[in-house]
Amino acid sequence: MDITFKDFIIGDFEGKVELYGGLWCNLHIILMVLLAVWLIACAIWFYKKPAFARKFCYMLCWVMIISRVVRMAVLFIVRGDSFVEILPWHLCHILAFVFPLYYFTRAKFFALPVLLLTFFGGILTFVFGDYYKYAMMSFLDIESIGLHFMMPTVVIGALAGGVLKLNLKQVWEIPIALAVLVGYACLGNWLVPGANFMYLKSNGLPFDLFPGHSHLYTYAVVAAILITAFLIPFIIAAIVKKQKQKRATNLQAHYLYGREPKNAK
Repeated sequence: MDITFKDFIIGDFEGKVELYGGLWCNLHIILMVLLAVWLIACAIWFYKKPAFARKFCYMLCWVMIISRVVRMAVLFIVRGDSFVEILPWHLCHILAFVFPLYYFTRAKFFALPVLLLTFFGGILTFVFGDYYKYAMMSFLDIESIGLHFMMPTVVIGALAGGVLKLNLKQVWEIPIALAVLVGYACLGNWLVPGANFMYLKSNGLPFDLFPGHSHLYTYAVVAAILITAFLIPFIIAAIVKKQKQKRATNLQAHYLYGREPKNAK
């Protein structure tokens, strides 16, 4: 069956395109490996060239905004979604606008949850998003893959370039940010019949850690593990830095005032 341009744009492939492999197919694995290699390369390069990181990620922030605006226009004009439906209700859709705002203004308030959610929101959707059901990708699929490719990239660039700083004292802001986002998504699910924004109504992950119970428990455990794993290196680095500063202060006091360093034996 012939595929029209509209079919390609909105992904209307049911009965028109052969089924592909779904999650964990060859293409999916290749793209995940490419993402991992890309992020490692970006981390190395960005920290060596912070000025380049700032300019490159500034450009990516605009690409994120424009791609989402185009997507919203396609959903409204081509697919016929209502204005309420095309609003940014999903986490990554929200962050596609919020993160650039933080990047452009260098905002500090709630910067930690914005950094964490943008980084892991992009990676998790890239890993578990099923863009591979059919042997052909739609424009909406390609746009979504591109966005989630850019999201962790701009976080690394923002940190490496010094545009945003990861302040561990802001950890308390994480549950507040999550609560606000969940409340916002609940509003969207109430306004749009049949919607599953932020996958609150049904599990968006391909696994359930607590069968027979709410999938939100699984979300909570996964979020706790990822946040902890992300923060541990920064916590260790902060402790090491503090210890070095303490030793330097002790040595300075010893040489200037003849005091014995506190850690000396």
